[in-house]
Amino acid sequence: MTAAPTTQAPSPTRTAAATTAAPATTPPATASSGPATASPGSTPATACPEQTGGSATSQAQLTAIRIAHNPGFDRLVFEFGPSTAPGVYGMPPFRVAVATSLSGPSGQAVPVDGSALFGVRFQNASTMNPSDGSRSYTGPTSLKPTTTPLIKEVKLVEDFERVMNWGVGLARLQCPTLLTLGGPVRLVLDFPTPP
Repeated sequence: MTAAPTTQAPSPTRTAAATTAAPATTPPATASSGPATASPGSTPATACPEQTGGSATSQAQLTAIRIAHNPGFDRLVFEFGPSTAPGVYGMPPFRVAVATSLSGPSGQAVPVDGSALFGVRFQNASTMNPSDGSRSYTGPTSLKPTTTPLIKEVKLVEDFERVMNWGVGLARLQCPTLLTLGGPVRLVLDFPTPP
């Protein structure tokens, strides 16, 4: 499922974005190293080293996922709202890394469309509110956009005991640039594509 493109605040390396419900005046909080492409002879893990961030004291509830193509990149946004779990509202701890496969709590591999795979793991976050079990994220758990040349599928692999893992399947390996934004809290992954 893709969202209708709208304009968002410029990031340090981008001039346009295709996410919704983002205040135009929200600047990026942090940005990680720029995108890279796998070089001959490198392994996917060394071509795209894992990236981590967030705060161990932060708690959040996933509220939205948006995927859109922009000139020069495909953008994936994880948006979070406040949680009733003990802690402060903020970016929960996250890890983004190349994977060869992803498995849920049962240990069974979860297939994700694409030729290259990333795991996006959050701690202290969930799609379910801890106080009453209601859903904070009511969207699909498998998103297969039709307008992104690189992102083929984003799929929920695990959501158990406030550990949430999403698989991101790509047409080919491209390293993302990560941004963390506030108001609301968002993790943005920009995967470079031809303009």
